[in-house]
This record gives sequence, structure tokens and C-alpha cells, in this order.
Amino acid sequence: MLYLDILSSLGIIRQRIDKELQESLKDVGINISCGHVWLLSLVYNNGGEIEIKSLVSALEKKKTTISEMVVTLEKRGLLEKYQSSYDKRIYCVKATEKAELLKDDIQDVINKIASKVMLDIKDEDISITARTIQKMVDNLG
Repeated sequence: MLYLDILSSLGIIRQRIDKELQESLKDVGINISCGHVWLLSLVYNNGGEIEIKSLVSALEKKKTTISEMVVTLEKRGLLEKYQSSYDKRIYCVKATEKAELLKDDIQDVINKIASKVMLDIKDEDISITARTIQKMVDNLG
């Protein structure tokens, strides 16, 4: 029963984070989906550019799903897709100036949610939980 409670709680946490993220983004005038936010965050955290295959790996989505997300963000003027200059088989995306203007607001929203999630939890407990969740991810991988 404990295992079911843990798995259920993980699902609830994910849903509540997504809901909070969507509402908080709308509050600051950003109207993009949670999945697009996580993708943009990876681009931001990689210096503003990243290979598509790295997005596929990090987000654990099918390449076609990532491609659709990239196309949507391109249409909104947030990403530019290009071929690598050193290997024409490799495609990358780059954050546009418009995306860079949203970066601080997006990161602030994510940081506020993270602070809310971690409120009143000791750093030691957070570290243990992070290691445990990573082990769960590895077990399923």
C-alpha cells in the first residue's frame, strides 16, 4: 500500500506543479504550455542553444513530439532550428531574442514554484529525496 501511496503522490505533485506553472506563467503574461516551458528551460540552461537529440533524451519524448514542440515554438518566434555547421545530420535549436526576453520571468516562476514545493523541508531531506527519485527514474530507465 505504501508503494501505491508514493506513486500516487508523485503523480499528484506533477499535476499540481503543472497547474501552478500554467497559472503563474499566465499571471506574468506568458501563454505557453508546461512542456514548452521545460523545453525552453533546457535551451536556456545550455547557453541558449541545444541539439534536438539532447532535448529528446532529456525530456524522454519521441523525436516526433520534440519536433512538433519545436515547430510550435518556432511559429511563436521563440526558437530557431538550424543544421549543425560541423555535421549536417545534426539539428539544433537556438533561443530567439523574443525567448531571451522571457527567460527571467520563466526562471522566476520556476524558482518560486520550487521554493513553494520545498518549503519547510530540510536540505538534508531534499537531498535524500532527490537521490531516491533519481534511483526510481534509473530503475524505470
